[in-house]
Amino acid sequence: MTIAITGASGYTGRVLIPMLAAAGHSLRLLIHSGIPPTDAQLIKGDLLNEDSVAELVREADVVIHMAAVISIQDRPDEQTLKVNITGTRLLLEAARRAGVQRFIHLSSVTAFEQAPYGERLDESRVPVAAARHNYDYSKAVSQAAALEYNSKGLEVIVLAPTARIGPFDYKPSLIGTAVIDICNRRIPALPPGGVDFVDVRDVAGAVAAALNKGVPGNVYLLSGQWVSFRTLSTDIDRITGKKGVIPVLPPWLIFAALPLVKGWARLTGSTPYYTRQAVYNLLYSNRRIDSGRAKTDLHFQPRPFEETLKDTIAWFRQNGMLSL
Repeated sequence: MTIAITGASGYTGRVLIPMLAAAGHSLRLLIHSGIPPTDAQLIKGDLLNEDSVAELVREADVVIHMAAVISIQDRPDEQTLKVNITGTRLLLEAARRAGVQRFIHLSSVTAFEQAPYGERLDESRVPVAAARHNYDYSKAVSQAAALEYNSKGLEVIVLAPTARIGPFDYKPSLIGTAVIDICNRRIPALPPGGVDFVDVRDVAGAVAAALNKGVPGNVYLLSGQWVSFRTLSTDIDRITGKKGVIPVLPPWLIFAALPLVKGWARLTGSTPYYTRQAVYNLLYSNRRIDSGRAKTDLHFQPRPFEETLKDTIAWFRQNGMLSL
């Protein structure tokens, strides 16, 4: 099978690419930065370049679309909306014209309204409707665009994972950075709240399964287990043998410190350690995300969080990222 892929150098891509290559698929990757070692055909360009997108999908059987700009910034971010929405539409149209059979779109649980937070969230939950949160809104709109093309000659499958965690986190990701900082005691206090964590290897496995499983036109939530940051820190300490409790700051203090965080970032030319949007994502995340549909149709089986966390810490240690 010939598979055209965007986002190959991202977190999920670095796990998925070796998996697909080992299965004998022919891979075509749209790139503008480094990728894992692979025998894949490389197409230089980006999602907003119509020529490179057309070249990517030429003679492809399946498109796997994982590329996106991830943003937790409080200010409007035109680039996030442009890449995530316009780029997805350009890719969908190019795939349709090229006669691609199946289009697998990687969305996010944040494309869905999280409230009511204590009630079960499944694929019937309404999508985010307002542009107040650029990333969430961009994923909701791009997901809807993908589903529209299911009736235009493409078989479209949408996968919406929760917060990905696990080994092979080279960059590392925001969650991976939090794990490293807790392990290395580089974080003086923890944020309140938590998120649903899913192993990146299980997400990659679901993407691979969607090559020939799943019902076209369906969205599949990929969830694991909701864990508070207090519990995450406690579990890390138990695994690593660290002692000493990291305090959890109350929400009012987190928000009160935002001007200082932003001011320090401006002075140092760095990215703010957290934003108002990032804190909202932790305080108001749904705790009952249901991946039952994916378990039935894609045979998705998320591994226990304990196993994921142990493997993550072991991988960071093997790659010299932990001072243990």
